[in-house]
Amino acid sequence: MTENRDDMAAIMEAVATLQAGDRVAARTALLGLWDDLRDQGTPMQRCTIAHFLADIQEEVNAELAWDLLALEAATGCERQGDADALSPELDSFLPSLHLNVGDAYRRLGENDRARDHARFGMNRATALPSGGYADMVRTGLDRLLTSCSEADPA
Repeated sequence: MTENRDDMAAIMEAVATLQAGDRVAARTALLGLWDDLRDQGTPMQRCTIAHFLADIQEEVNAELAWDLLALEAATGCERQGDADALSPELDSFLPSLHLNVGDAYRRLGENDRARDHARFGMNRATALPSGGYADMVRTGLDRLLTSCSEADPA
């Protein structure tokens, strides 16, 4: 149990490094943590690491790969699509994870996949409590759906 807390503390330290603007040090720390935890870490640990590694990527394809790994870590599901979270603590992550995956697909010109993930995210947004974060995610999902519709009117 202490080991998991220590691992999560190391993850949060790497995230703080990223948020302080040191992308190189954060990338190094997060990749090291991924190497250590990808097979035996908790779903929350793997999801968090992959999510922030996605944010550090320079190329959309690499960002998408990490976003998909974050979604897989949260759901345990490797297939494209929507699935329940592995634990209740991850339920509130799903809307944002779908937003990130959908946005990456949109930037790659894959509007159908982007639209699917926006819809998955909207359906999962019911798990979000009221407030600023939930509003931000819902607004992002709405914008993603709108941009997909404008780019590819059906």
